[in-house]
Amino acid sequence: MTTRGSLSLGTIVLASSLVVVTTTTTSARAEDSETTLPPPPLALSVTPAAGGGRELWKLRIENTGDVPVRIAADARLLVLEVTPPPGFVDPRAAKAKRAPTKAAGEPAAVRCVLPDDARPQADEGHELVVPGKRSWSATFDPMLYCFGARERAVLVSGATVKAHFGWLSPPAKPAARPAAKAVAHAPPFVAAPVGAAVGRVGSAKVLEAAPFTLADNVASPPALPPAPGSEAFVVTMPDTLDIGRGSEISSVVTIANATDKPITLLFRPEMLRFRVAGPAGSVACGSPRQIGSPIRELYSTVAVKGRASASVLLTAVCPSDTFDASGIYRVTPVLDTSGASGRKVGLKTFDGTITGSSPLLLRVRSPRRPPTGATRPALD
Repeated sequence: MTTRGSLSLGTIVLASSLVVVTTTTTSARAEDSETTLPPPPLALSVTPAAGGGRELWKLRIENTGDVPVRIAADARLLVLEVTPPPGFVDPRAAKAKRAPTKAAGEPAAVRCVLPDDARPQADEGHELVVPGKRSWSATFDPMLYCFGARERAVLVSGATVKAHFGWLSPPAKPAARPAAKAVAHAPPFVAAPVGAAVGRVGSAKVLEAAPFTLADNVASPPALPPAPGSEAFVVTMPDTLDIGRGSEISSVVTIANATDKPITLLFRPEMLRFRVAGPAGSVACGSPRQIGSPIRELYSTVAVKGRASASVLLTAVCPSDTFDASGIYRVTPVLDTSGASGRKVGLKTFDGTITGSSPLLLRVRSPRRPPTGATRPALD
C-alpha cells in the first residue's frame, strides 16, 4: 500500500528530473540559436607604417552594420601571423651556416602574440559599444608582438601579414570537437550584440583581417652615420630584454677595442649615458661626469680586439617613471669619458663620446603601477 508520504517523494523526484531536462534543452537551444545567427558586422584592418622602420602601425575595428556591437577594445588582443616571402632564409641560420628548414617557396608562418601574462584573460575592463557605421582604432609597435629573434627576422619586405584580434582556439582533435564547439560559444568574446543587435547577430571570439604585404623591412633600424670616436670603440648592449614590470631593470654595456693598439680609459657605470625612446616619448638618462681628481688605479686598459663590460641599473640612472608603462623601449648607450681624462695622473687616455649604433630592444609586458585616471577606450 502506498502512503501519502511516499507519493509526495516520488512526485518531487519526478518534478526535479523534469526541471533538469528542461534546463538542458533550453541551454542547447540557446547554443544552437547562437551558432545560426550571423557574425557581428565588424571589419578588422591593420595598416603598417608607410616607411617601415620604427613607426607605429594602426589597427581599426569598424562596425559596417546598422546595429550596435560591444567589443573588447584592447590592443593586447592582437595576433599577427607573418609568412616570409618565397626563398626567405633566416639570417640567423645563414650566420650559423645551417641549412634552411623549409624548401624555397614553402615558407612557414610565424605567429606574433603577447605572452599569456600580458594578454587579457577576460572581455571585461575595456568594453566599448560601437554603433553602426562607427569605428575604434589604436596604434601599436609591431615589435611588442614580434619580439623574439625568429619573429623579428621575418618582418621583411615581401612578407605577408594576417591579423587576428581576440582569443584564438587551438586546433581541435576529431574526438574533442563537441568540447571545442562548447568552448567556441563560451566567454570571453571579443564582440557581442547589445541593444537592438540581440537576437539579430551572434557573438565572436576572434576577428580576422585581410592579409597585406610588407613593402619595407620593419625590424632593421636605419643605419646611423659613424660617430666621432667610433673608430676607437664599438659600444653595444644585448639585442633584447624582456621583463614583466619596469622596476629594477639592469643590463650590460660592452665596449670593444676597434683599433690596433691598447686603449686606456676610465670605464665605469657613471661614464655611461642612455637615450630611451618609449611609449611616452624620448628620455635622456644620466649626464656627463667631470672627474676633478682622477685616481690612477680606477683606469683600465682594453687590449687590441679586447672587450670590457659594465653592468648598469637603468632604473637608477633614468627618471623614476621612465619604464612605468608597458610597451617597447629602445635604449641606446652613450659612452662619455670627455670629462674623465687621466692627464693629471700621467695617463694617455681616451677622452671622448661614442654612441652605440644599435639600441637595446626592451619589452615591458605589464605596467609598473595601475594608471591613475585611466581613460576608457573611445570611438573614432
